[in-house]
Amino acid sequence: MKTITKKMYLLTLFIMLTAIVFAQSSISGIIKDTDGMLLPGVNVILEGTTKGAVSDMDGAYVITNIENGTYTLLGSYLGFTTFKKSVAIDGSDITVDITMVEDSESLDQVVVTGVLNPKSRIESSVSVSSIGVNQIAQSAPRSSGEIFRNIPGVRAETSGGDGNGNYNVRGVPVSSGGTRYLQLQEDGLPIMLFGDTSFGNPDNFLRIDANTARIEAIRGGSASTLASNAPAGIINVISKTGAVEGGSVATTYGLDFQSSRLDFEYGTPLGNGLSYHIGGFLRTGEGPREIGYQGNKGGQFKANITKRFETGYVRVYAKLLNDRAAMYMPMPMLLEGSDADPTYANLPGFDITTDSQHSVNLQQNAGTSAFDGQPHVGDLRNGNNPRSTSIGAEFSFDLGNDWSFVGKGRYSNNSGEWLAPFTANVGAFADVAATAAGASGATGALVYSDGNREAFNPSNGLAQIIHVFDVSIDDMSNFFGDAKISKKVNDNINLTAGMFTAIQNTKTSWQWGSFLSEVKGGGNARMVDFDGFSRNGQYAYGTPVWGNCCQRKYNTVHSVNSPYLGADIDITEKINFDGSVRFENVKVNGVIAGGPTSQGNFDYNGNGTIEGIEQVVPIVSGNDGQNINQEYSFTSYSFGLNYKINDGAAVFARYSKGASGRAADRNGYDQFGQSSTNYDEVRQIEVGFKKRFENGSLYLTAFNSNTDEDAGSALNLTVGNEFTATGLELEGSYNMSDFSVVGSITYTNAEIVEDRSSGTGVNKGNTPQRQADFVYNISPRYVFGKSKQHSFGLAILGTSKSFAFDSNDLVQPGFAYFNFLGSVGLTEGLSVSLNINNMFDTVGITEVNGIDGPSINGEDRYVRARSITGRSSSLSLQYKF
Repeated sequence: MKTITKKMYLLTLFIMLTAIVFAQSSISGIIKDTDGMLLPGVNVILEGTTKGAVSDMDGAYVITNIENGTYTLLGSYLGFTTFKKSVAIDGSDITVDITMVEDSESLDQVVVTGVLNPKSRIESSVSVSSIGVNQIAQSAPRSSGEIFRNIPGVRAETSGGDGNGNYNVRGVPVSSGGTRYLQLQEDGLPIMLFGDTSFGNPDNFLRIDANTARIEAIRGGSASTLASNAPAGIINVISKTGAVEGGSVATTYGLDFQSSRLDFEYGTPLGNGLSYHIGGFLRTGEGPREIGYQGNKGGQFKANITKRFETGYVRVYAKLLNDRAAMYMPMPMLLEGSDADPTYANLPGFDITTDSQHSVNLQQNAGTSAFDGQPHVGDLRNGNNPRSTSIGAEFSFDLGNDWSFVGKGRYSNNSGEWLAPFTANVGAFADVAATAAGASGATGALVYSDGNREAFNPSNGLAQIIHVFDVSIDDMSNFFGDAKISKKVNDNINLTAGMFTAIQNTKTSWQWGSFLSEVKGGGNARMVDFDGFSRNGQYAYGTPVWGNCCQRKYNTVHSVNSPYLGADIDITEKINFDGSVRFENVKVNGVIAGGPTSQGNFDYNGNGTIEGIEQVVPIVSGNDGQNINQEYSFTSYSFGLNYKINDGAAVFARYSKGASGRAADRNGYDQFGQSSTNYDEVRQIEVGFKKRFENGSLYLTAFNSNTDEDAGSALNLTVGNEFTATGLELEGSYNMSDFSVVGSITYTNAEIVEDRSSGTGVNKGNTPQRQADFVYNISPRYVFGKSKQHSFGLAILGTSKSFAFDSNDLVQPGFAYFNFLGSVGLTEGLSVSLNINNMFDTVGITEVNGIDGPSINGEDRYVRARSITGRSSSLSLQYKF
């Protein structure tokens, strides 16, 4: 009997222990945003445990094997406020659906760009920002680059139109234009290998439209090691993926300028783990400046399809881009006052905020092809015309046993044209004509090239030499691949190894021409001929005022293999360390002809007679050019510590050393095809503080950067200095019911430590050109209505004064301009919006190319410069479904 009782006792005990062991439950649910869109990739965890999950492409998540108890459920996603809810487990499975509220400034954002592993912003030792759909719309952008002005620490010069912008970050210089030290990405891969290839800047091939889900930006930090040629930072444009059925269609019309645009997008899940998204835009119009013809014409189409598995997903995507945009180059202005306190003003008949050198009378440029020496004709109406057909794929899988794999690859077939008129000289018409004639040998009386060819006698007494930048982009195709594998060694250590590969073609030909024109706006300036010498205003097939520098060809291929390693270690519950190292290995070969290989007679029109304009024609022909065969490598590293003071505050520190390689046309080569400098280094220190308040957040980062840049070639300019910059970056947000505001201000004290460009060192100690002490932005927004369907918002963007040149002898005044967006909901899903860019028609000088001639009246002078475009207004009707 005792034996039976003992056995029963043991059996009962076993059953109870089994019940305890197996009394484990699950939490599952669906995750959406406030608009009902399903959110994949949301990180869901039980606070204080190692249990968690990531939502799939249908927004679903499940956390299993949870023991009984009370927990705090946390859901975090970049651009959204962290979801937090207390849940009690008592042996039953429960369902908790999550609604994420958009908040691009939340400390709980999950950082996914330029980091080894996704983690919340408060736990990360990098400076990162996110721009959501609402903030993109509120900035009232006329180009992709204008959106980037909302990123702290970024000074974006986008006065040239849609593309070809110049960007500097935290004092890392704008030495050769473009994004030399900053990488622009689409869906985690570079758009171009180099950010400053002449007329092949990555933003030329970037159009932000309704396909965009958000923009992530990282300054400094681990960008040095987790991307190529990106020590200053990364800007990543992330596409929608169709996780939930829905879309939108919008039509936009210019109210005070000629423009019409159609945007559309639609996405939906198909079942069985499949979802897709498609969208794009079409547009046509003259654009916000008067140029005399349809300068903005074309569009883009993007599509992706995703298959979700239990352990990961596969995504395939494609893009078709063929868009034309007018490019606005430095143009004639009046410089009033002293160099230290100047005013940039209009010339008679020419408005610097609404006019351009473009004209209905200047539509063609003639020259010789730099590849075969044969006649070439470029159509200026094509402007900046990027053409791209790309296809890519993305893979992400949990391999089990704490191993994971992420892979991305994309091939882009890129080509196009780049044509724009550039004012090379401006002044009294007799002086300008004498300059043109002296350089080219032109003779003959000055007459208008159209109509009855009457004598040239402009009402304002002015003329300009226009150099037409005419570049054929024959091949800028590229392939990028990035694959990494991670192993979670234990709860505290995660190791990552990856490989980035790239092939970048650069085949371009330059065939520039010279024209004589009156100085007049309205898009109808008339061309001027030297009678019997010029042809339709073109007096030279090259650029004799510049020594015929610009008949060139580049035909190179860069190949890159970059392995990288990283570790992410939780030293304690509050202290996190992450470090990474990258080994960049580059090969470049090809042919470069950096100037004409011959100059002389060329029977351009084939009539058997060498006429005046045909006597000195620059040509690059046959197999002329220099062979390039170069290999180089460098190592980058970055490491940082983050100390989480509490759930609402943290401090971090980071040191990084990275470099940016040189594009094919930004370097000089010796007779053996070798270059003295292949890359330029950037060293950075950052110390930051992050704080969350009840209704807002604050981020404060102190930084120091040192850029070591050797002299090189940028068109016909020699550049190269050693720079240092120290500053403070402040970013914050405030949200109180229906009112919210986000903004940032960055102070930068930059200096030229060593002047290598002038040969005399005279600029040592000066402030680098176009580097302002302060750049800032602030965006208040108010929403109202029964369902918050109405909104009004401003975006105020500004900069303090800067210097036009490294010599610091001419000031570019500071300025601030206001953008406005007002939206009214008419019915459910239907809204009308008014968009005003540069409301008060502010003049903002972003670049000065040169001053021509002596003073006009003892003080005022003629200058060639670029201003931001003046006020432009548009009306949009949008339907979301």
